[in-house]
Amino acid sequence: MFKKFVQITALFNFPIAFGIMIPELLSPKASSFIITLVLASFLICIGAALLWAVSDLPRRAPIIVWNGLVRLFGFVVVTYAASSGMAPTLFIPIAVMDLIIAAIYILGSAKGTGIPIFSLIIGKSNS
Repeated sequence: MFKKFVQITALFNFPIAFGIMIPELLSPKASSFIITLVLASFLICIGAALLWAVSDLPRRAPIIVWNGLVRLFGFVVVTYAASSGMAPTLFIPIAVMDLIIAAIYILGSAKGTGIPIFSLIIGKSNS
């Protein structure tokens, strides 16, 4: 179940990446071109890395944990921005979904491998 969850959420990275990349390529703006394409490329790479990691969970669980930590950081940033009136309303439910995914990634990796979370954070695995 955990592996399927990671695969499904990893696959969502691809349409999101293409969805932000294509409009920028069709109508480039100097103020957003580089950051948008770098972000989209990052999402594609993370999706691929998650799919790769879940294929050998005992060895590659730290990748999933670190993606969870990135999502957790994103939640913290959006929470701060929302409390300061800087976050669009649409970002709040997305951030909450990322928080849930982060918890599942981190806790699921630890449970699925039997490796403590801190050990996964520092890159330990069942090699």
